[in-house]
Amino acid sequence: MLSALPSLPLDSVLHWFTLGLALLGTLAVGICVHELLHLVPLHLADIDYAIRLLPEGESASETGSTTGPATWTSLQSALTSGLVRVEVTRVPSETPDWLLRVAAALPLVLALPLVLVGAGVVPDPLTTGDHLAAVVLIAVTGCGLPSPADWSVVWHGSKRLRDE
Repeated sequence: MLSALPSLPLDSVLHWFTLGLALLGTLAVGICVHELLHLVPLHLADIDYAIRLLPEGESASETGSTTGPATWTSLQSALTSGLVRVEVTRVPSETPDWLLRVAAALPLVLALPLVLVGAGVVPDPLTTGDHLAAVVLIAVTGCGLPSPADWSVVWHGSKRLRDE
């Protein structure tokens, strides 16, 4: 039965390895870009924020473990919640809610390449057989999806920040 299938260029282990590395690399960079895109409107509105590299997970703060940024808990947190985290520290009272909502939704621009493919502006890597471009396209689009925290800000604006 396998002999009836056409031979694909994906049979190469090196090709699969390259696709895997491209996926991981694109996800790592894409998640950082996702978080940093939140900063554009925040910076323009003079909202105070903090950028955390390799943020420590909640379990480290609960256990009182503060052995440094390269602890196992920090690496687990980086794998599950990102290498970079943006935290809003102060929102001026005159800041409009729409600005916070835009900041939360701005990473959706990472889905623009998929929209351009769907509109036919750029070639579809799936139909051209370019597996590497397809993997990168899918990974970048996935990085543009808002997190649950982003959606919370989109729907509730600064209400949660003002309650604290």
